[in-house]
Amino acid sequence: MAYNPSDLDMFATNFSTGLVGKRPKLVSIDEGIVQTQYTGLGYNAECNLDLEYAMTLVTASQEVTLYQTGDMVQGASFGNFLDALDGTFCAFDGGDDPTFDAPYPDTSPGGYDGKDCGTVTPANVISTSYSYNEADLSPAYAIRQCTEYAKLGLMGVTFLFSSGDYGVAGSNGYCLNAGGTESPSGTIFNPSFPSTCPYVTSVGATQMSPGASVTNPEIACTEPVVSGGGFSNYFAIPDYQTDAVTAYFQNYSPPYANNTWNSTGTSRGYPDLSANGFNYVIAVDGSFQGVSGTSASTPVVGAILTMINDARLANGKSTIGFVNPTIYSVNFASAFNDITNGTNPGCGTDGFKATVGWDPVTGLGTPNFPSLLEKWLALP
Repeated sequence: MAYNPSDLDMFATNFSTGLVGKRPKLVSIDEGIVQTQYTGLGYNAECNLDLEYAMTLVTASQEVTLYQTGDMVQGASFGNFLDALDGTFCAFDGGDDPTFDAPYPDTSPGGYDGKDCGTVTPANVISTSYSYNEADLSPAYAIRQCTEYAKLGLMGVTFLFSSGDYGVAGSNGYCLNAGGTESPSGTIFNPSFPSTCPYVTSVGATQMSPGASVTNPEIACTEPVVSGGGFSNYFAIPDYQTDAVTAYFQNYSPPYANNTWNSTGTSRGYPDLSANGFNYVIAVDGSFQGVSGTSASTPVVGAILTMINDARLANGKSTIGFVNPTIYSVNFASAFNDITNGTNPGCGTDGFKATVGWDPVTGLGTPNFPSLLEKWLALP
């Protein structure tokens, strides 16, 4: 995956003329490059989408950084990225999993003969539009990465991950079978990682009701993508989320058998919040196209939080870092537009229901930027 420079300029010419010719700051990890050999929707759409909107929305004082990870032979995954951010993660406590993380040094012809460990300083806000199904990973592997996100969050880094586009199902609509395998015909809900990690912020998607005005309330995104959400099978509910999840089950009792999903009420729920994920215009392969997904809503939330960081730094304050305990607090409830209509179908069900307060469809709702900015500027 890579962005196409000419597409960025095409988008900027139409929507943000001051960005024509501008490029994100490239940080190469394990010899990652912006490849231009292969172009088109499948190669450029994801990266183009993220950069076109992030670069347009953020203030100029905080440039957008692109972490391009992995050489052209092996590629890379989350473990390789975290290796570069923290040398201790790279060197201790289990190492990467070669099933998912590319082995470096890469001894293949043309491969990168090094390994980037602790070579990169993380940005203040990191938005990622990729994920695994939680069930694809061992608990130990997922927990190790989740702990690293907690560590970096305490250092002032905000991690955002898209909640997925298939409702309660996993990637490409795959659900779990009774034996733990995955298939399109499975009937057991299949949560998404890293969204299930309690130390990242998971972003779902909303849309306008068909034919509605922009002044009307949003609904959960259900067409052509479905806002991902549900409950982890690996991670316990964090303290900051206990009241919200308890209130959800008091308002709504999901009508599904207990063996269909983690119905204990004691597991991490996601997403944490949402933003519009429907019908974004992007420039890709030399033309304008409409796309939808939590891959669109996530970088928009990233831009919002980056602008809040910019304002706090200008006032001599720290970055906001791990935001979940703050946004779940009573003081911040009024800074979100509560989404109370819609579901996130999948696995042969209607999925969960959006209700008053937090729900595993749209989280706390969509952010009201002026209110969030005011509240965060009032904090130390």
